[in-house]
Amino acid sequence: MALVLNAEEEEFADSVRRFVAERSPRAKLRELMASGQPYHGDVWRQMSGGLGLSGLIIPAEYGGAEAGYRVLAVALTELGAGLVSSPLLAGTLAAGVLLRLDDKDAQGRLLPGIASGELIATLALAGDVTVRADGGTLTGEVAPVLNAAQAGVLLVPALAGGGIGVYEVEAAAAGLSVAAAPALDHSRSVGTVRLDGVAGRPLAGDAARALGFARDLANLALAAEQLGAFGAALEMTVEYAKIRAAFGRPIGAFQGVKHRLANLRTDWELAHAALLDAARAADERPGDFAAAAAVARVSVSDAYVAAATATIQLHGGIGFTWEHDAHLYYKNAISQNALFGDPRAQLDRLRTLLTAG
Repeated sequence: MALVLNAEEEEFADSVRRFVAERSPRAKLRELMASGQPYHGDVWRQMSGGLGLSGLIIPAEYGGAEAGYRVLAVALTELGAGLVSSPLLAGTLAAGVLLRLDDKDAQGRLLPGIASGELIATLALAGDVTVRADGGTLTGEVAPVLNAAQAGVLLVPALAGGGIGVYEVEAAAAGLSVAAAPALDHSRSVGTVRLDGVAGRPLAGDAARALGFARDLANLALAAEQLGAFGAALEMTVEYAKIRAAFGRPIGAFQGVKHRLANLRTDWELAHAALLDAARAADERPGDFAAAAAVARVSVSDAYVAAATATIQLHGGIGFTWEHDAHLYYKNAISQNALFGDPRAQLDRLRTLLTAG
């Protein structure tokens, strides 16, 4: 069935889940928080080289796995559950844009490195495009940009001659500066990109179409990460409710607690179905993908915030401490909602898509 994982997808999910448990448990995130590093290089090399996660949507001719968007969603769900920090989302969005453009030279030069994980690429896109291009020279500011400080190549959308284009910019380009942004969510590295007369190589193809797809892909990817984290936070809370006693009974036996958790589980199941439908649309029904991806994002985003809030509240006093992991999920939930348009923005997008259709 389209709305549940098949046997192969279950097996793949299990392999990623084991990888997260063994190689990147939440203790690894706390190590990053203490060190100030954006991600563990050894974990990233194992993710990209060992599991091949960096090339899931990239065609085999460029060194990718060509596994499709549904498999990508499965992987991101498991990584989201563990709050794994990596440049995977940044590279996936950059690859998605390159694959929707017609620049074979850029595809041949950049996609193999993205697929192998050796090249960190990012898409300098946040809200509306405000960077301006004048004869291939770019000026403006974009924030927040995923893994901006770690990227070797940035794909920068810019306004030019009444239209829009995408420009390839090297990280070492003169006039380019990147400032790391303070992170509420320690599992995500973002930065502010400033361009002051930066030379950019214009990429051939329909930029508006490619960027529209990137926004839809961002919705799918973020929904997958949020769904995984939602499920992990909910599971953590359910297990605690079984062992924490009050008035001689586990708190999970009280109606107010059990009903709240049951409602969150229902929300998770609905969001899971919406996510799998959106991923299938990306693979098989591209005309439906934009709306389906927006539905998936709307279905999970607010529900994840509610689950993360419940995780803190139902853990009682310990849930508010730095030592407990509850705050990691809450910060992640709030931060994820701000990327590429919050749920209200997605509802507006969905309304536009359905009206136009």
